[in-house]
Amino acid sequence: MSKLCLMVNKLNELNLELENYIIGLKNFNSLNILEINLEELKEILEKYENKNIFLSLNKLIHNDELDKISNILIELSKLNISGIIFDDISIFQLNNRLKLNLNLIWGNIHATTNYITINEWNKLGVKSAIVSPDITLNEIIEIKNNTDSKIFMINYGMYDIFSSNRNLLSNYLNYINKDKKNKTYYIKNKDTLYPIYENDNGSHIVNGNILNAIDSINICVKNSIDYLVINSYMIDNIELVVNTFKEALDLASQDNLSDEKLQILSNKLNNSYRGFLDKETIYKVKSDVNE
Repeated sequence: MSKLCLMVNKLNELNLELENYIIGLKNFNSLNILEINLEELKEILEKYENKNIFLSLNKLIHNDELDKISNILIELSKLNISGIIFDDISIFQLNNRLKLNLNLIWGNIHATTNYITINEWNKLGVKSAIVSPDITLNEIIEIKNNTDSKIFMINYGMYDIFSSNRNLLSNYLNYINKDKKNKTYYIKNKDTLYPIYENDNGSHIVNGNILNAIDSINICVKNSIDYLVINSYMIDNIELVVNTFKEALDLASQDNLSDEKLQILSNKLNNSYRGFLDKETIYKVKSDVNE
């Protein structure tokens, strides 16, 4: 049965009537979500013991961080964490070497584009993956129908399209002799503004449009997509989004979500951007390299 999962950006979002949440561990997360330290995590787990908390540690790990991340993983193994989202293979290797038996989720969202790789991770013990938002809905369904792994699919919100360990924003502002005054800046391309921000892990550029896949919720449920993910980053009324998706999911799970009712719910969100869900990525080779 499909479930909703919220990528948290404010602590009070944990009070929403949901069971599943994704939060980032400070200094080790590269998703555009709330970041907390270990002590704050322990408080959250104690306060929200009925919630499933998935923790993102998906940044690339440097050699000088290996001892620290080893100790963190040991601490996490003692807590009631529902899963650890990772990108760097060192997380997987340390989990095995330290015999921690953490529930790992492959979370390189720009590489999880096929079921063959997901199945190889599954053989190694990684039983879940966050599929890339860069592929079509048909390709996501193909992945789900050809793997035993649990699948997380981004259904709503803005997501990272680029990350770099370099401080690109600060470097640029220094180059043009401007002080860094804001947490978030924007890059304009045609009519779209792309948020760019920096944290301890470098620079991040976010998709400038809010993805909305509520129109595909019947298909997701029929094909047993395990987790439908909502990202609250820069969403003004996340409670409205969550409640609308909850209603749609409840109806779809009962095979009672008509096209008319779906249209009414979709109109509540006032957003029809579907990203790559209906559009294949095609690479063309130019006939003349000087074109």
